[in-house]
Amino acid sequence: MHPSGQWEGFWFQEHYGKQSMRAFTLRFERGEIAGGGRDVIGPFTFSGAYDLPTGTIAMVKQYLGKHRVAYRGQPDGEGCIVGTWSIGDNWSGPFMMKPAAIESRGDEPIQEME
Repeated sequence: MHPSGQWEGFWFQEHYGKQSMRAFTLRFERGEIAGGGRDVIGPFTFSGAYDLPTGTIAMVKQYLGKHRVAYRGQPDGEGCIVGTWSIGDNWSGPFMMKPAAIESRGDEPIQEME
């Protein structure tokens, strides 16, 4: 299932191109999704639901004081969620999000492979 924590990704819109979403949070618990972050439009919250057997998601990104964006997606088999965002019937495009890579501190112990 999808891990809770820091995520990153992008959305794509014609005329604006690929826009990154960096260091936002998502929590997956008992079929519900909550989180938030910031992108080029501004700060936002996420709320929605996920299906445990399939991993499909349906959530709303609410920009604070601005518009809402619907996100519908599914796992890609590589740990990412891919799908389509939409604002009403007029605007839509693809998105991708994945758990953020954990940065190495440099002082972690080395573990031998068995």
